[in-house]
Amino acid sequence: MVIVGSSGSRASVPDSFSRKLLERPITREVLIGIKTRGLRRRVWYGALDRMERGLVDLTIRWVDKVRSGRMTETLVRILAKLAQALETGMGKVLGKGRVLAARASELAVKWGNVSAYSWRYEQGFCRAIGLGIVGFS
Repeated sequence: MVIVGSSGSRASVPDSFSRKLLERPITREVLIGIKTRGLRRRVWYGALDRMERGLVDLTIRWVDKVRSGRMTETLVRILAKLAQALETGMGKVLGKGRVLAARASELAVKWGNVSAYSWRYEQGFCRAIGLGIVGFS
C-alpha cells in the first residue's frame, strides 16, 4: 500500500466534527468507519455526490495513511459534510442553541447584565433556545 505526500493542517474543521478524526491522522480504518456509519444510517448517497463518494472509496482502496495536505483538506471537507448529515436531532438542537445562547449572552453583557455571561454555559438554556428556533417540541 501507499503513503501519500506530506502532512497538512486541519485548523478549519467544524466544531461538530468527530474528535476521533482530529486526534489522529486520516487512515483507511477511520474512512471505513465513517463510511460504514453513513451507509448504515442511509445518508451516504444523499449527503455526498458521486465524485465525493468516489474519492473516499479510492482513498480507502489505495492509501493506508493520508499525508498530503491538499488530500487531507479535501477529505476533511467531505467527511465534515457526512458528519453533519449523521448528526442526530438533539445534536442539531444543542448545536444551534449553543450558538444562539452565546449571541444572546454577549448582547446581554454589552447591555450591562454581567451575570448573563454564564448563560452560554447553561445546558438547559441552550436546549430551550435551540428547541425554540429549530422547532422541535
